[in-house]
Amino acid sequence: MDLNHADLQSLSARILDLVEADEAVVSIDDSTDLHLRHANNDITSNSLTSRRQIGLSVSYGRRSASISFQETDPESLREAVSKVQAMARLAPENPEHMPPVAPATFAEPLAFSEKTAVSGPDDALRWVRPVIEAARAAGLESAGYLQKTVASHALANSKGLFVAQRQTSVGFSMTARTRDGGSGWASTQVTDSSDLDLGPVGERAIRKALASRHPAEHPPGRVMVLLEPAAVRDLVSLLLWSLERRDFDEGRSFLNALAKDGRDPIGQQLFGTANLRSDPLFRPAPCLTHAGGEPLGPTAWIENGILRNLVTGRYWAKAKGLESKPMPGNFFIPGEGQSMEKLIAQVKDGVLITRLWYLRMVRPESLLYTGLTRDGTFAIRNGELAGPVKNFRFNESPANVLRQILASGIPERVLGSESDGPAHVPPLVVDAFHLSSVSDAS
Repeated sequence: MDLNHADLQSLSARILDLVEADEAVVSIDDSTDLHLRHANNDITSNSLTSRRQIGLSVSYGRRSASISFQETDPESLREAVSKVQAMARLAPENPEHMPPVAPATFAEPLAFSEKTAVSGPDDALRWVRPVIEAARAAGLESAGYLQKTVASHALANSKGLFVAQRQTSVGFSMTARTRDGGSGWASTQVTDSSDLDLGPVGERAIRKALASRHPAEHPPGRVMVLLEPAAVRDLVSLLLWSLERRDFDEGRSFLNALAKDGRDPIGQQLFGTANLRSDPLFRPAPCLTHAGGEPLGPTAWIENGILRNLVTGRYWAKAKGLESKPMPGNFFIPGEGQSMEKLIAQVKDGVLITRLWYLRMVRPESLLYTGLTRDGTFAIRNGELAGPVKNFRFNESPANVLRQILASGIPERVLGSESDGPAHVPPLVVDAFHLSSVSDAS
């Protein structure tokens, strides 16, 4: 990555100067990823990948077209602008066309760390090597994946908007396995590599692997579960992505079945006592402070079980006389701060779930998903861990999960299976979680 703020502004201006169409929007994403993989207790691959993606959308009235490209020499820019303008002239009119957003003021993001940006492969090896050696010393096989990302994002348009912001992250996940079928997993993610401590991540994966050997079979059904943060973030992200105003207004949302008497769901207590928020300046998991040129600020999506906001696109907001509300760039659940030991002590007969896998939609009208547990599933009896159990297939709605929260723990920033955006969530004790069948998969 080598485009600084001045470079991004200059490149955006050069592209816009070539445009003859009525409207234009330029987006530039410039990033470098460091990837470090290990398997069988040894490094298997190490790479640096740089990407630059430029997007240009132009409009003649309601006729629009878009193009993406990478080259920035004058001839390539002229060719891209010429192509997209020709396409726009031939495009059918879009009745939902919206003009570019007006210039706005954006908070300075907290999502960038210079120390992370300058770290390199030697640092990545230094971070990961002790975790590998810990697994080797425990007689386990380990496999893991570390990704460091440094990215610059710029957006400019023909109305005079220009915004450029940077972000960094380091994410790591590790699986530890025994020779007789035990499997454990753990993850973490940080913005600033100064906060990176992989020792506890490796220890957690190793401990779970050793404890999960020779699982018994636990009967499926509606079971009280303790969902660890990785499982929570996957389920909650699926719900957050479905909080769409237009979907509800057109009768295509899971909220249509929950809202009483077909009334506006905002203001109704639909999710028990749950809380779900976003804030780009939330220090444990910050993000960029705009989405598509619209400022992002602190938002309560669910407050004490009451739905407070829905994502509302600009076109739908204008059509319905509402305020637009872009999709957030992060999310968090404020936990009660209870330790894992205290959470386990509250479960008389249930299951601890480390993480979920292969989540797929079953029934959109109720937000029903299916998937599998994996890498550390344990019985809980009389408030104590009672040994490993075989994995399960589950069929459950994230909406039901939030409605059935009984207790919560200390939030963490972790990775899951569904996305890698910043999220900070606690473990949750959830009642009547539907473990539909036993799976022999380890």
